[in-house]
Amino acid sequence: MKRVYISVLLLFTLLLVAIACEKKYTGIDDPGWNTQKPDNSVTVMSYNVKYCSAINSTTPDVDAVAAVINEIKPDVVFLQELDRNTTRSGKVDQLALLSSKTNMPYTFYGKAIDYQGGESGLGILSRYQLFDSQRHDLPRVDLGPDVYVSYRILLTATITVNEKKIMIANTHLELTQENRDLQVPEINRILSNSTAPVIFGGDFNAVPGNKTIQSFFDFGFKKTCTTNCLTIPSNKPNREIDFILYRPIQNFSVVSHQVVDTQASDHLPIITILELK
Repeated sequence: MKRVYISVLLLFTLLLVAIACEKKYTGIDDPGWNTQKPDNSVTVMSYNVKYCSAINSTTPDVDAVAAVINEIKPDVVFLQELDRNTTRSGKVDQLALLSSKTNMPYTFYGKAIDYQGGESGLGILSRYQLFDSQRHDLPRVDLGPDVYVSYRILLTATITVNEKKIMIANTHLELTQENRDLQVPEINRILSNSTAPVIFGGDFNAVPGNKTIQSFFDFGFKKTCTTNCLTIPSNKPNREIDFILYRPIQNFSVVSHQVVDTQASDHLPIITILELK
């Protein structure tokens, strides 16, 4: 009888260990990438990773973010709030680590600010080779001593999908409306220099009803998400501030879009499959 009790106790202990070691994300459905995708398609992800730290944590966990990316298997990832060689992140290059852990070989990093002996900024991960990668400073206006205004940037690059060129772009817009009002037309000006269709994503720090998002619509962009689009906070999302946009709208068709349920950051990642017309 004692052996039976020990066996049951051992099985119960193993079950608790298995639960404790469970992946740090839940509810990733199959919106299309585990089935046959159209030949002329690209899977794009945008994710504010909060220097790869979980929602209620200040300890970076690059493995948790890499696990989410590996589950989704995107072709291109737009990353915001990504550290390189900062003290808080253990003096590591987070983009390089994510590249090695996800087998996405092509990367481009752009510094937004100096921070703790290193840099914090944006990154692009890609399965496609990146051409003409550029970092662009976005305009900034000081609003006085009581309002912090950070420095914001735009990353652009060109990829080729099934012999079709696409400009991709990643940004993290400012918190203040005054600064976003300057940054949106500058982004439009930069992206208008490309004759290729554009896929543009990031953390816009604005909800769909805000004039920031409406301005992008006025410039010919369309967002990929139409339902269940809330992205922050990741434990109980109540706002949509992360977007993937595209233009010209006649050049693309949205095959699927999903917000992924994970607390590897304080934002939820968004993923879209776009078919090229």
